Amino acid sequence: MGTTADNRRVRVLHLEDNENDHILVAETLYANELICEFTLAKSREDFEVALRRAEYDLIISDFTLPSYDGLSALSFAQELRHETPLVFFSGSIGEDIAVESLQHGAVDYVLKQRPSRLVPAIRRALNNADERARLQRAEQIIREQGALLDKASDAIMVCDLTGQIIYWNKGAENIFGWSAADALGKKVLQLLFKGILTPQIEETFKTAFGHDEWGGELQNVGKDGRRIFVQARSTLIRDTQERPKSLLIINTDITERKQLEEQFLRTQRLESLGALVSGIAHDLNNTLTPILIGANILHGETLSQAGESVLGTMESSAKRGAEMVRQVLAFARGSNSDKTIIRIDQLVKEMGKIITDTFPKNIECQIHMDRNYSPVSGAPTQLHQILMNFCVNARDSMPDGGTLTLATQNVRLDAAEAVKIPGAKPGNYLCVSVADTGTGIPAGLKEKLFQPFFTTKAADKGTGLGLSTSLSIAKNHGGFITVESETGRGSEFKLFLPAVIGVLEGEAAPQKPSLPAGNGQWILIIDDEEAMLALIRTTLENYHYRVITAASGSEAIIRLAEKTADVSLVITDIEMPFMDGFATIKALNKFKSSLRIIVATGSKQENSLAGCGLKTDAFIYKPFTTEKLLNTVHEVLADKTVGRPSPLLAA
Repeated sequence: MGTTADNRRVRVLHLEDNENDHILVAETLYANELICEFTLAKSREDFEVALRRAEYDLIISDFTLPSYDGLSALSFAQELRHETPLVFFSGSIGEDIAVESLQHGAVDYVLKQRPSRLVPAIRRALNNADERARLQRAEQIIREQGALLDKASDAIMVCDLTGQIIYWNKGAENIFGWSAADALGKKVLQLLFKGILTPQIEETFKTAFGHDEWGGELQNVGKDGRRIFVQARSTLIRDTQERPKSLLIINTDITERKQLEEQFLRTQRLESLGALVSGIAHDLNNTLTPILIGANILHGETLSQAGESVLGTMESSAKRGAEMVRQVLAFARGSNSDKTIIRIDQLVKEMGKIITDTFPKNIECQIHMDRNYSPVSGAPTQLHQILMNFCVNARDSMPDGGTLTLATQNVRLDAAEAVKIPGAKPGNYLCVSVADTGTGIPAGLKEKLFQPFFTTKAADKGTGLGLSTSLSIAKNHGGFITVESETGRGSEFKLFLPAVIGVLEGEAAPQKPSLPAGNGQWILIIDDEEAMLALIRTTLENYHYRVITAASGSEAIIRLAEKTADVSLVITDIEMPFMDGFATIKALNKFKSSLRIIVATGSKQENSLAGCGLKTDAFIYKPFTTEKLLNTVHEVLADKTVGRPSPLLAA
């Protein structure tokens, strides 16, 4: 019904038992240029059959018929064809009945005594029906468009010129958390920006209103308070007279992309840090090696009991520093560290001391140790790192103080228990737990705890790498981590490490073998560190070797030329100025092919040397002890097979 009543054929159902009255109606409409196609129904049965059979543009009905009345006809028409207008044309309808008929859905009533009103009433009814149909089609289109907008994953919203939200789709609900009922009528600035009008947001609205469009990245706040990054596009909507009417905003959620960008930048920083760490580690190793070798030399001197104690402390501190350097390098390179059989009590006690000395005084530290706890195989510094992460998180969860408990316990997991824990296998474990009485962890966040870069702390308080690194270390040790927490009642992190069976309490330590001595062999030492040269020379000479030193590669070639026949072994650094270890070894190999070479370096160089085709016989990594130096020298000199690398790779 997209045309008016004046230019189309109108389908009319006429309920009338009087043939003359029907002819009167038809002639009247025709005389007034209304082209009609009539269907005459003289009874209730005819009327109901006709309505069921076809659709009509108009119903004209008498009010009083034999065994049927107008209100019954109106009721049936409303039930079956409620969109079809009905006009009563009757000589017997009273005013009260007429009003009642209008209340029940009739569009007009005309008395047969006044037929001149019939045509205007019909035209008005048809035009009103056309308008209703048009509005229904428009509403249907709007509903369909609204349904399509709700299917969009983007947040689509419309604001009036005051910033009040007047449309909010399902995408906006999914991204920001507020339903349409929550958002409609709210100010967009208050809802998505917490009322903070930053220069960027102010520029957004100014540009949209001044230039009709704006696009860029914005940071919104969701219903749960989390930061949401969006790619925003704002378009000014104008009315038919080009006056600003509303603002259409379409936001695409790019939070995950921004997080990936941040992770990428952090990864780049970590790579740069790894390169920096390697350089620092070389210098630290050169510093620690003289301390370790010097301590070995001083052990042979006569010292007081106090002096021996101080020397022991210096030596253990230097070894711990060397181990820390190795662990940092291993972490920077992503490689595994060497493991040894350790008893966890020392780490736990040391952590307890750190907590007591450095944590706030309103945090009480308790330690509960299983007397018969099992030893484990691990890298002490890495396990120390896990415990430190657990304890720092526990401290941060107790801003008002509380109790932090460290405990160890032997645990046996059977197959039924292990299958319930991700990463667990049946077996014997040593469990080290860190429990606190802090704020606890919300249930929805527990599964995200070990994701890299996930953190609940402020941007300047944590990187989100602590727990992910701890889990990686635990897996590399064949173990796993569990978390138990309840909001407001604290948390407990448990580290499970495979127990080492067969190491008994009080088992006697093996006797330390005597260090091998030389038989006057000549050794050339090359290193740009004077302290390193002096201490290695002293150590080797104390064990009956004869030593030549050189502070650079070029000087080493001169020294070797002076004693080519005598020198059988070279100990050289790799990272030296001017002529580095690679060039030096290459020159030495050409100068004397039978020469044995030990590389003393602060970083892994086996692959680099092998890739250059350079022959070496062993590696010792700074900082090394007197024992490691003498054993390696002895084994290389004892290997009589010349021309192939020795399998010795010192740890």
